[in-house]
Amino acid sequence: MSLRRAGVVLIIAVLAIGLGGAIAGAKKHKKRKGHSWGSKITLRHPSAARFRGEVDSALAACFKGRLVNVFFTDPSGNTALLSVQRADGKGRYDVDLTQAAYPGVYQAQAAKERIRAKKAPQTCKADASPVFGV
Repeated sequence: MSLRRAGVVLIIAVLAIGLGGAIAGAKKHKKRKGHSWGSKITLRHPSAARFRGEVDSALAACFKGRLVNVFFTDPSGNTALLSVQRADGKGRYDVDLTQAAYPGVYQAQAAKERIRAKKAPQTCKADASPVFGV
């Protein structure tokens, strides 16, 4: 092999190693990690046949359209799901009953949800309202 040809091969080898190192050292995009957001839920009984409340969180996506379950426990201790609602854009929900509420205790629960907000997966923590007796 001639000296000139050996020099060209050497230059090509050096360039290939240099480019390969630059490509290997390139930064990869890191996957954004989500965050867990706390929630707070309330339950009120403004009239004989209505319950009302709201869900609140530091992340707006955690209260808009949030799934809310309202449970009823009778005096003998049997618990039943009374209503499943979605909160509105301000986190408010209403449960209208067909007749006056039965004596017992009521509680609202905001279910844990995993959503995508702020360009990353987020977790909205579950919460339960204080028990409300009628």
